[in-house]
Amino acid sequence: MSNNKERLAAEISKDLKEIVQFEIKNENIGFLTITDVVVSSDHSYAKVFVSFFNNQEKNLEKLNRTKGFVRSALSKRLKTRRVPEIEFVLDNSFLNGLKVEQALEKEAEELKKNKKDE
Repeated sequence: MSNNKERLAAEISKDLKEIVQFEIKNENIGFLTITDVVVSSDHSYAKVFVSFFNNQEKNLEKLNRTKGFVRSALSKRLKTRRVPEIEFVLDNSFLNGLKVEQALEKEAEELKKNKKDE
């Protein structure tokens, strides 16, 4: 990723955190974390990965309903000619990590059991 894209992604992430926390008033989105922002090479699209404490699907829908407002608020903060289209995407990496961890623990228990049986 180029320096420009990284800098823009970091700036978008910082600004979005403030916008979601302080400016969105009509949606009760709950606690969310912006885990990553990926900006397209031409800076016209930004994929924003988010995770929620609970009600992930419902909160993602609520957040997506605010995309127009969020992009408008972002345009007032960014010092770029064009503000990228925002796409909020659910980040399931934490849940995927838990599944892998549980599978590894189960495998370790199976190995211990098999060793005792030998």
